[in-house]
Amino acid sequence: MYNNLNRAGQIATIDLYNITQIIHMNLQNGMKRIVRVAISGLVGGGAWIVGMIIFFGPAQSILADPNFQSAKFKAVMEEMEPLPRMANNIWIILVGLLGIGIIYSMVFSFIGPKLSGTNFQKGIQFGLVGWSLMVPWFEFYLPWNVMHEPTLLVLLEAFCWILVMLLVGIAIALTNGFLDTKIRM
Repeated sequence: MYNNLNRAGQIATIDLYNITQIIHMNLQNGMKRIVRVAISGLVGGGAWIVGMIIFFGPAQSILADPNFQSAKFKAVMEEMEPLPRMANNIWIILVGLLGIGIIYSMVFSFIGPKLSGTNFQKGIQFGLVGWSLMVPWFEFYLPWNVMHEPTLLVLLEAFCWILVMLLVGIAIALTNGFLDTKIRM
């Protein structure tokens, strides 16, 4: 009977040891995942900022032209008080886009493994998903519906947005893949 109790104690000790190892490993993997999401998200947010500059920047000559843009849109952006928060505090948009990049990276951590292809192809797919979930609703509701922006300008913005979102998706997927394979994060 002593042998059976001793053996049961050994099994319980081994099981407890294994359980603590699994918990420790899960905590390490969880922290690695959090760090990977944060880093990939900051890179994605940075790509979002760069994309806004390189794709929306040149389009501003058309989008802000009073001959094309609705008077209501121009008034809200430039004249009506209070002006948009970013008018006097550009850092708001920069910090906001970095934070949104982290949120997008968190979403990618869930759906990225289910996407097919290389990391670059996954980035394109993720960018298209991000665009389809954000842009049609946003452009329809605010610029077209509320601000009375002309339809052609809404379509130009939607085109700029798809370029931005593809850049964001690719940046997040490539960074996530790099951290996963090269750094084991």
